[in-house]
Amino acid sequence: MRTLSRLLITMGAVLLSLTAAPAFAQTEISISSWVPPSHFLNKDFLAGWAQEVEKATSGRVKFRFLPKMVSSPGGHFDAVKDGLADLAFVSHSYTPARFQLVRFGVLPFGGNNAEAQSVAVWRTYEKFMLKANEHAGVKLLTIYAHGPGIMYNTKRPINKLADLQGLKFRVGGGMAADVGQAIGATILQKPAPESYELLSQGIVDGVFFPGESPVSFKLEKLLRYATEFPGGLYSDTHSVIMNEAKFASLPKQDQDIVMKLAGDHMAQLAGKAWDKYAAIGETGMKAAGMQLLKAPAPLVAEVRERTKQFEADWIKDAAPKGIDGAKVMASFHEELKKLEGGK
Repeated sequence: MRTLSRLLITMGAVLLSLTAAPAFAQTEISISSWVPPSHFLNKDFLAGWAQEVEKATSGRVKFRFLPKMVSSPGGHFDAVKDGLADLAFVSHSYTPARFQLVRFGVLPFGGNNAEAQSVAVWRTYEKFMLKANEHAGVKLLTIYAHGPGIMYNTKRPINKLADLQGLKFRVGGGMAADVGQAIGATILQKPAPESYELLSQGIVDGVFFPGESPVSFKLEKLLRYATEFPGGLYSDTHSVIMNEAKFASLPKQDQDIVMKLAGDHMAQLAGKAWDKYAAIGETGMKAAGMQLLKAPAPLVAEVRERTKQFEADWIKDAAPKGIDGAKVMASFHEELKKLEGGK
């Protein structure tokens, strides 16, 4: 009788442990980010997208932001490739030689709306450039654009290129650096999170940034003048990438869900967030006393003249990779026009 009691107790414990166990396997995906935790790319964009995936997978896929970045801003592609983090976004401007084809979407005067530009860039890249495999070694989820680039400085309004004399600007690299050099600015290439230190210590006099960044990086009280160009002085694109082995470890059902919520949808989410915070940034900059100025027509014409060769150069450089650059540019501008028109 005593033996039977012990057996019943043991069986009860086993059954209890089985019912307490989760009914499904759960995969945790780690995220490394090189912008501050409070930055909207973390708390709005990536966290919001992660919640969508978690809900769509009924909790089978979970995400966790790592407490600190696992590599330098420019090293995040290799960090994800090597498995130091499962997911991250990377700025193409930090390693421009690695991502030459995406430059079609960041040329000067390229777009006034981050949401439209992001989706147009992704659709065009997906249609024409995926075969070139620039993101080899990782799972590419999407590409998005940060919207119109603006010239900020601490010294004076910029009404003509001669006003740049004696000023040094922090840029991220890529198209911003190319534009800076073309218009005769003195530039220093550094990641965005270093901007406060560079400005506060007088190492640079200004920055090239999109509309949200001065407030996001707490620069609005350091900067005094913003010069805005129609369609932006430049733009930058980011890729969201995932470790290939981690993606492969997901059941096919969950892989399909992740990819359904990537691509167009993810690019649109990022673009909307950039536009939202660009508007918030403009309000914050005005409140801090910054002067937001439209570039005079002669200055716009000067910049156009200095940078007009960029598109032709890109078309020429794309040819050896089997890309019809002229066709790509036409398709991109057509897509952008439709999206900016709300279609």
